[in-house]
Amino acid sequence: MPRVVDREQKRIELLDAAVDAIAERGLDGVKLMDIAAGAGVTTGAIGYYFRDKEDLLVAALEHLSRQVLVDGGAEAMTFFHGELGLYLPTTGRARSFWRVWLAYCGAAPSSPTLLAAYRRFYEAIEAQIAQHLRDRGVDDPVDLAGAIVAAVDGIGLCATVAPDLWPVERQTRTLRTIVEALLPDGGPHLGTAAAPT
Repeated sequence: MPRVVDREQKRIELLDAAVDAIAERGLDGVKLMDIAAGAGVTTGAIGYYFRDKEDLLVAALEHLSRQVLVDGGAEAMTFFHGELGLYLPTTGRARSFWRVWLAYCGAAPSSPTLLAAYRRFYEAIEAQIAQHLRDRGVDDPVDLAGAIVAAVDGIGLCATVAPDLWPVERQTRTLRTIVEALLPDGGPHLGTAAAPT
């Protein structure tokens, strides 16, 4: 009897393998055979789930974005400032995610498809943060949400490129300082949550 394959589960395994392979080899260096090996399938099997390599790479970026937006990064990201949903490269898995994020960032300006995926993520994360701020009484939070996202991106970039200069304590201290300075009343709207175990 043929083995029943859960198509959606296998697709997620391929996306996870793609994220891991990109973290290790970079976007330019990753090959379909690396992704297939990571997922325990043949290269040809990828064609059942994705039209081509670009389709797989865009889906992997969207998969990564969903983990931040929906799942809160679960075990992968350190959750900072309670419900606000700001993630820094403070764990091994989070640093891996940031390497992937930055690889895509470098490729996006020359790829309309990746650029569109990036734009969707930034619109969604800014809207999520703006709603959080609005729910806590911050008037006109849209620009403030953009400033917070820019601060996270800047700290994440620095900590990914020079982790020895940006240990966890410096990352969280710097982000807290920026966010509290940006908020109209110094930041009592935000709580701090412990990092997940």
